[in-house]
Amino acid sequence: MDFSQTIASLIALLWIDFVLAGENAVVLAMATRALPQEQKRLGVNLGTILLILVRIALAYALMAIADLPGFGLAGAALLLWAALWAAMRGESDKAPEVAPHRGLVAAMGAALAHDAPGALMNMVGVQGAAQGDTPLVMFGLALSIPLLALGSAQFIILLRKPPLLWGSAGLLGWVAGRMASVDSFVLASPMPPEIMRDFAPPVGALLAILLAFGYARGRKIKRVADE
Repeated sequence: MDFSQTIASLIALLWIDFVLAGENAVVLAMATRALPQEQKRLGVNLGTILLILVRIALAYALMAIADLPGFGLAGAALLLWAALWAAMRGESDKAPEVAPHRGLVAAMGAALAHDAPGALMNMVGVQGAAQGDTPLVMFGLALSIPLLALGSAQFIILLRKPPLLWGSAGLLGWVAGRMASVDSFVLASPMPPEIMRDFAPPVGALLAILLAFGYARGRKIKRVADE
């Protein structure tokens, strides 16, 4: 990977990490709110450690299977869903809904279950943006950890709202298309690899923008109808 590609990958990593940042502060507060007072701090601290460990495990697992046939296609599909997820989070003014639990283990389980889909999207996005470069994957992983506490920050929420949402969705779709274009199944198809390499990213970006735009438009129409 040359210098310009490295810079582009770093910018993509930064943007994707911000857009797909978790919301552990809110999630853990809701999951542990029914715990006895003396266990709440323990629950928040333990939960934070567990959410970090999940991301580390996912990052290493994804690097281990990145060369398997179908990984690029599956990752591309997940990143297209991530574009829609970002639009959903941007349209929602509500805090994540996590049922409170009176037991520490149950509270940790609820927090992990709520965070797992976002963590997977985040780490797949990191893998795709880094293009398999291990130091870049490690950078994306390291950046995602402090962002766990900032998932509800206003500047991150803005990346999930129009007009910045279109750029966020387009980036996720671009990375999705690039991941799909290097999948073993795609490379084994009759389609020339250079054509897939050139056309898959912009097609992925367009699909992701259409998904995000369609959702945002539908929500706007529904709000007008309700009024």
